Amino acid sequence: MIIMDLPLAPVEKMLKKSNMRVSDEAVKEFANILEELITDVAAEAAAIANRNGRKTIILEDVIEARRKIK
Repeated sequence: MIIMDLPLAPVEKMLKKSNMRVSDEAVKEFANILEELITDVAAEAAAIANRNGRKTIILEDVIEARRKIK
């Protein structure tokens, strides 16, 4: 697995929109989950682009990959 080190501040900002307090450990775990999801969707989108003979991932690839990952 690739370690992306997603910045925690934007993750924390999103979580605080729930009007709940969020522990540092919870923010880190949410960041880990987001990194996993991004990695999975990116890999699937790349595979879709490759199957379609492209080296560039386009929006439709990401949308299709997200649908498949759900």
